[in-house]
Amino acid sequence: MKLFHLIDFYNELIIKQDYFECHEIMEATWKSAPTFSKNDAEVFLILLATGEYHYRRGNINGAVRSYRRALKLHEENTYDLAALGMGEELVEMMTARMEDMEDMPFHPLAYPLTEDMWQALHEHGGYGPSPDIEAFKRWTRDRVVQDEEIVYKHRLRDRTDVLLEREAAIKKRKHRK
Repeated sequence: MKLFHLIDFYNELIIKQDYFECHEIMEATWKSAPTFSKNDAEVFLILLATGEYHYRRGNINGAVRSYRRALKLHEENTYDLAALGMGEELVEMMTARMEDMEDMPFHPLAYPLTEDMWQALHEHGGYGPSPDIEAFKRWTRDRVVQDEEIVYKHRLRDRTDVLLEREAAIKKRKHRK
């Protein structure tokens, strides 16, 4: 996976907190590989973002299901989290988060990015109150995006293309029978 894919993903995950877009970015990255499987690290990241999306919207069952699947994938495949720009403590953080979801209101996770990934993310977006990397990290940890267009993106987006494709697939299956 290329660095710019990860930076785009983390920009959406941490800065914009657009978990739906995270899913889209990582799915496109995953499917653009010459070969891909459901055991790839991209799927782990997709499930992490999906869990966050559900949790923020109050769908605890969906969030727990996504986190469990992500953690199971990691257990089975032992991803090199550092190569993904994350610290190894991510797994423990996800486990604790999953266990506390019922009792804790949503707040964005303080993702344990590697120092190199923090630097790349900071340079990429020019976000934050100052050029100081520590101030940037604090700024990201204090952000809570609540924009309805982002929080409920899957409901509010134009789904015309998706519905047309689904209808065409149904017609194609009926025609084969």
